Amino acid sequence: MSRVTQLRKTGNIHTGWQLVKNRKTIWCMLKDVWRGNYKMSGLSKWLLLAGIAYVLLPLDFDWVPFIGWVDDAFVIVLLVKRLQKEAHRYVRAKVMGRKVHY
Repeated sequence: MSRVTQLRKTGNIHTGWQLVKNRKTIWCMLKDVWRGNYKMSGLSKWLLLAGIAYVLLPLDFDWVPFIGWVDDAFVIVLLVKRLQKEAHRYVRAKVMGRKVHY
């Protein structure tokens, strides 16, 4: 059972690293969203905005040193996973050569 858990942890690290490696794809996706060439899903937009606001605004548990850092890190991990899914969707749309609207 511990091997499965270890593989999951390295899988999460691998997912985050892939997002860092594909930062150019993310940047192109954000530019296309801004220009109207690609429409990100509404859920992704709201989750990204809420997550960024949660991390940046000191209204949560940031006054408690360790707990504040852990909850912000958890939100960042969720944001990275959501960006990963949206990047895959963007690449599929680009390969198929179409506008994607949700």
